[in-house]
Parts: sequence; structure tokens; C-alpha cells
Amino acid sequence: MKAVLVVNIKEKKLYSLKRLKESMKEQIMLPEEEWEYAVRYFSVETYEKNTYLAKAGERIHKVFSLMGGMVRFYYISDSGKEFNKYFVLDNRFFSSFSSLFLDKPCGFYIQALEDTEVLAMPKSRMEELYYRHSCWERLGRLSAIAFINHMEEREKEFLLDPLDVRYRKFLAEYPDLIHKIPQYHIASYLGVTDVALSRLRKRKNLP
Repeated sequence: MKAVLVVNIKEKKLYSLKRLKESMKEQIMLPEEEWEYAVRYFSVETYEKNTYLAKAGERIHKVFSLMGGMVRFYYISDSGKEFNKYFVLDNRFFSSFSSLFLDKPCGFYIQALEDTEVLAMPKSRMEELYYRHSCWERLGRLSAIAFINHMEEREKEFLLDPLDVRYRKFLAEYPDLIHKIPQYHIASYLGVTDVALSRLRKRKNLP
């Protein structure tokens, strides 16, 4: 069975598109004719648990929005150690933006942690929308700003915050994730060993 299947799940796609449209309208003024034009370019892709939306070294030519499931971004060191970078649990847009916009090989892996469905749009169509109407350019800019802000916050946390503060921020940002993934994934995201995180949770009486 292929890892990636482009499928026609009509009802779920319609629901996900409606949710995505509402999310967009919270950020930008979205003319109805622009939405109707753009919506035809979204396809549905399904990924089985532990399969990959993208791998390090590949060039990514599409942007995704989550319909259901969960994905992680992670790096692998030369010694084979994994370092979690990012989790996606909602319908925000995600991709490797350096690969998407600068045509560089992706530096990390994007993996489905559950059976996952996404809306996908090709880069060529996305760029067409940017030239077509300013609302799409604004949406792209706001998405990039949000992603850059998240990465800067992550960098500051690693440099300045002790582990207990980083863990509390993780719980605030991903309140349901501790029930969905193994603790070693969380420890990797926080930059510590599984043992160190277990000791912290026990010492501070944290979930």
C-alpha cells in the first residue's frame, strides 16, 4: 500500500475547507471570489502513522494544512539521534519554508505521528494566488511572521529558561500532547533526556 494516497473524502474535505476558510478570515479580508478561485487547488492527501510528508534532503514543492492527525518536524544527527523541532496539531499552514521559497533541500523530516490527512496546495498555485490578489500575499506574510516568532521564542527558551519553565510552556502550548505521544518525544523537543524529564516531573509534581 502506498504511503501517500490522494483521495476524495468529500464530506471531511468540505468540513476542513470550511474550518480553514474561517481561520483565514480571522487574519485577512478574504473576498468570496478569491476563496472560490483558490479552493479548487487544494487536494486531500493521507499519510499512515510513521510515514513521511517530507524527508531531509528532499525539495518540497507544496504547502500543507492539517485536516486530522498530527505531525512532527525533527532532525537526525550524524550519530542517528533525533531532535524534535515542532509539532502540528491544528490547521495552520506548514512546510519547509526554506525549501518551498528558496528551493533548498529540506533540512529535517516531517512525519505523521498518527494516521493523518492534510490539505495540500502546490507551490506553483500558491505563487499564482500571490500575484492574483493582495489578500494571499498578506496571508503568506502573516503565516511566515507567526512561524518566525515561534522559532525565536524557542531559541530564547533554550538559551535562557530552565527546564521546568520550558516544560510548563510546552504544556501550555500543547496541553493534550502528553496523552498522545511517548515521553521521549517531549524530552527531545525540550532538549533533554527522557530520564531528566521524568525526574523533573516527579520533583515538581508535574503531569
